Amino acid sequence: MVSHPHEIPIRLFQNRPELAAELLVKRVGADLPAYASAESESEALTDNDPIELNCDNVSVFRDAVGNAVYAIITEVQRSEDAAKSFSWPMYLTILRKRLQCPVRLLVVCTDDATAHWARRPIEIGPPGFTLLADVIGPEELIQATDEQEAHEAAELLILAAAMVRKGPQGDSMAHALGRRLNELSEAERRKYAGWAWRLLSQEACRVLEEYMSLTYQEYLESPAGQLELRGERRGELRGEIRALLKLVELRGIEVSAEARERIESCTDSGQVERWFARAVEASSIDQILR
Repeated sequence: MVSHPHEIPIRLFQNRPELAAELLVKRVGADLPAYASAESESEALTDNDPIELNCDNVSVFRDAVGNAVYAIITEVQRSEDAAKSFSWPMYLTILRKRLQCPVRLLVVCTDDATAHWARRPIEIGPPGFTLLADVIGPEELIQATDEQEAHEAAELLILAAAMVRKGPQGDSMAHALGRRLNELSEAERRKYAGWAWRLLSQEACRVLEEYMSLTYQEYLESPAGQLELRGERRGELRGEIRALLKLVELRGIEVSAEARERIESCTDSGQVERWFARAVEASSIDQILR
């Protein structure tokens, strides 16, 4: 199941793909090529392969005529995961092949211990073939909030709120976020507040409500809140579908193109949950989709 502390930061990078490049330049010191436009692309990295690969976010940067000059894969990491030492190199090489341009990996970590782990080199095999991820931890994110314009800082403050939820620092960020949001248009203010309310502690949410003159419940009942909830449910459904396909793969069950299409096009979360329950013991895709 997709969780708010993981999903909301990803949506911030999807909302403004330039954010990944700005963090690399300003906090990591990366020297990136000039670009004319930036866009978020599908996080699905499967390339005619039965193994499904999905990263958290892909930002593609193009020149004036539309050619990709570089891309950034962003992963939001909340804990150590040994499997990433195998999947991260695949993400990079598959996307590099697809776009025919350099690709970097940005790992945004929610705590210092995970950031320390993510900075370890991944030895691929051949001498010198080593992956070093660009890693942003809590301290770098908090420092970055002081250097941005209002629109940019709102995103960074929300990301930092995912890491520091309680205590004086969390309340301080809530005040800073409230001040930043008041510098934006009403539509932008509500959109960012909707994301922040899902991440901050109850105390910080109350601080934010003072700046918004709007409670979280009132926001949820508004047209913007209802639209956000529908988007959130679609994101959760995509996560459930990916989990189902992964379970089927791990159990060695063959999935036809027709069956995969039926699963991926399903819009009923309850149906996906029923399929998942059957997949635990089923021996064929027909038994799962019956």
